[in-house]
Amino acid sequence: MEKTRINLANPEELLEIPGLHQAESDTIIRHRVAHGPIADAAELTKILGGETVTPALLEHVDFQPASPTAAEAPGA
Repeated sequence: MEKTRINLANPEELLEIPGLHQAESDTIIRHRVAHGPIADAAELTKILGGETVTPALLEHVDFQPASPTAAEAPGA
């Protein structure tokens, strides 16, 4: 199973993650722009709220790269 790189995915790619809807996709994009990459499942849960981030959703997500110097980081 191929995972979606949550720190690199565009809005359309984020919507391909099972269980993720437009509002959550928009929230992820806004967070990445303002704060940089999402480090892990705990941070994603904080951003989206606990009910949205299910184990099934996490099976489809890859957090790499998640470095403040990665290309998707603000100002990079």
